[in-house]
Amino acid sequence: MGVSKKDKMITFWSERAKRYQSDPRANTNDIWLREVEIGYVDKIIKEYSFRDIVDFGCANGYSTSRLAKSNPEARFRGIDINPDMIEVAKKHAKQDSSPNVEFRELDVLQDTVAENFDFIYAIRVFQNIESPEMQKKALDKLFDLLRPNGMLLFIESYLEGYTTLNEDRIKMGLEPLPIHEHLTLLTDNFDNYVSGKMELISRDSLSSSYYLVTRLLYSYIAKMNNEPIDYNHPIHQVAAMIPQIGYYGPQNASLYRKS
Repeated sequence: MGVSKKDKMITFWSERAKRYQSDPRANTNDIWLREVEIGYVDKIIKEYSFRDIVDFGCANGYSTSRLAKSNPEARFRGIDINPDMIEVAKKHAKQDSSPNVEFRELDVLQDTVAENFDFIYAIRVFQNIESPEMQKKALDKLFDLLRPNGMLLFIESYLEGYTTLNEDRIKMGLEPLPIHEHLTLLTDNFDNYVSGKMELISRDSLSSSYYLVTRLLYSYIAKMNNEPIDYNHPIHQVAAMIPQIGYYGPQNASLYRKS
C-alpha cells in the first residue's frame, strides 16, 4: 500500500519546519508573496474589527504572530495538524512574548473545539487537504466554529489559474510551474459548495499583478540572463508593492459571512 496524499503532505511540511524553523520561508520560499497575503488579511481584520480569530493551518505561526502584533486588541489562535510546525510556533511565541496569540496542534476533522469565533482565515490551506470531499468536510467544521455573522476568509490556489499561467509560460519558452503531488488545487465546485452555506462578501485576485510580474516577466529575464530564480530579488519586492490589477495567476481571496 502506497503512502497516502495526507501523509505526503505531513512529511512535506515537517521537513520545511525542521529546515526553516520560524523563518517565513517555512511556508513558501516566495517571501514577498507572503507579504501580499498577510497584508490582505490584515486589511480585512481592521475593516471588520474582529476580536476572536483563528488562523486555520497556521504552520510555524509566522503570519499569525505578525497579525497579532498588528491587531493587539484581538485574540488569535493558530491551529495546525502538523506537530513540527506547532512546536516551532509555540517556541517562537514564547520567545516573542506575544500575549494575544496561542497555538494548538489540531485536526479539525478529528478534534473537538468548544469555542466559537468571529473570524477564521486560511492561507493556502484547503489546497493541502487531500481531496475535494475532505476539503468540503473541513469547511463544514470551520462553519460550525463560526459565530452567527462570523466570517471566513480563504486565500487559495485554483487549478484553472495555474493551468492558464503555465500555458502562458510555455508560450514564452519557460518551464511550467510544478504542482506538488500532495496538493489538491481548488475549482469552482468548492466555491459553489461554500456559497450554498454562506454569503459571499468579496472575491479578489489579490496577487494578480504579482504573478504576472514575477512568474512571467522576471522569470523570462532570469532565463535570458541564465540566472537562477531569486525570490528575494528586488523585482519581487516591487511586485508586492504595486496595485493588484485584473484576474491573473492561481490565487483567489474569498470572504464569506455566516448568516
